[in-house]
Amino acid sequence: MASNQQQYDEQYQLLQERFPNESHYQIRRRLRESNGDMDQVRAHLFHREFRNKKMASLEDQYGKELDILQKSYPSSQSLKRSSLLKMFERFGGEIEYIQQYLEQLGKPSDDAPSDPNETKEQQRARLRNKYTVQLAQLSNAGFNTKCPRVVNNLEKQHGDVNKVKEILLRQRAAKEKQAALNLKYKDQIAKLEADGVKTKNKQHLLKLLEKADGQIDRVKGLLAEKQHKKSSSDSEDDDDDDKVNEKSNDSSKKQYEFVADDLDHIKELRAAGIHGNPAKLLAIFHECNDSIELTVARIQKERQERQQEAEKRVQQRISLAQAHGAYININHRNDWPNDIEEVYLDGNNMMFVVDCLRQLCLNHARHKTERAIGQLAAAWNEQMRIPKVELIFDSTRQVDQIGSVNVTSAHPIYRTTDDMLIDSARRNDHHDKNKHTIIVTSDRDLAVQLSREGCQLVKSYAWFAHCAMILTPDLVAEDESSTEATTKSRKPRYNLDELVHRIAHIA
Repeated sequence: MASNQQQYDEQYQLLQERFPNESHYQIRRRLRESNGDMDQVRAHLFHREFRNKKMASLEDQYGKELDILQKSYPSSQSLKRSSLLKMFERFGGEIEYIQQYLEQLGKPSDDAPSDPNETKEQQRARLRNKYTVQLAQLSNAGFNTKCPRVVNNLEKQHGDVNKVKEILLRQRAAKEKQAALNLKYKDQIAKLEADGVKTKNKQHLLKLLEKADGQIDRVKGLLAEKQHKKSSSDSEDDDDDDKVNEKSNDSSKKQYEFVADDLDHIKELRAAGIHGNPAKLLAIFHECNDSIELTVARIQKERQERQQEAEKRVQQRISLAQAHGAYININHRNDWPNDIEEVYLDGNNMMFVVDCLRQLCLNHARHKTERAIGQLAAAWNEQMRIPKVELIFDSTRQVDQIGSVNVTSAHPIYRTTDDMLIDSARRNDHHDKNKHTIIVTSDRDLAVQLSREGCQLVKSYAWFAHCAMILTPDLVAEDESSTEATTKSRKPRYNLDELVHRIAHIA
């Protein structure tokens, strides 16, 4: 008994060192409820610690905005602060979306009863008063409106009489069919009952008789086959339950049992600044030939690698956010800035935006793709009248002028179009012009570097969409699939394939 108490105290001490912010009562209670399962208690405390840290970070990020929201929307005070913080995280801190979401939460549901204490009889009376005109129409059409199902269907269909008529007609047809089958197979049903066949589900039995054309032996075979499948599935479920129980028993047997030496090793690792799951730490310790120094070196190396990967992911997210914020939104033909003097088109990046152009590239007709983009850019600039429009490819032999568009090859002076655009943006004589320069590309890394030089950016798809707005307005249509309930406005759809076919005349 003393040894168990000693082990319990040592486990409590280790957990208290790892989770100093947790109360003594909380740790002891968890150890007592888990019967000394240290892994289970540690997992629970780790989850609590992670949740508290996340809430603290959200509080630091959105706490002030949340206070302002609660003052302007008193109804939000009924929600938990943690729920509101998660809502801020979900909508990225966009106050407008959060306000719309709170307004939707405040609206009563159509399905919810007006009075929660309302009985079924009171609800039916209320619905009958609500749909008096619709019930009269159904009664004139020959339907029995005294059935409670009729008024319930009217409520579900929001008073649509035609839909309710369709439902009632389907139900009437099903009843008539069942009555006809019951009359047709009356003798077969009586014989099956005499043979001891259970006919509890009479509708299913009628379907089997219809399927078997009234042949009793065939119906018996179908019933026996169904019973066999059911019994086999039940036996498989029992086997699965046994396997699960055996697996759980095995896992409970495999639960790591700490001995005195293991606890001493864990204390040494704790003293060396290594914290974590004791079972995993001991596994690494034994893999390192029971060497504290090797274990510490290996764990520190793994942690450094994980930290580097995490920092890399953070930088990627920052770069993506910077690239996303650097682009100009072109939703209407007048969204294009008026003070633009130069436009550079990243030709290689634009080849795979439109389906027909991508198909030309895949069919080894790259020169046709380059020519089509140049013709489209020339037609677009005839309307925009920008002084300088340059279409740049990594390497092309079609170095000429198409209308007012200069077609340029980055090779052999530069390795890629990206290098040429970055070098052009960094020139001293061009630095002042960058504010009046737009570069069309969807390359995120390139967009980040160009935005730092002060250039304005437009995505390749947005440029093609602007071409459709300028050159072929009839190919722009609103997306009918988007519902009015969404917070975002309807997005237009662009038939870019037809745009390229019309302007570039490609087959």
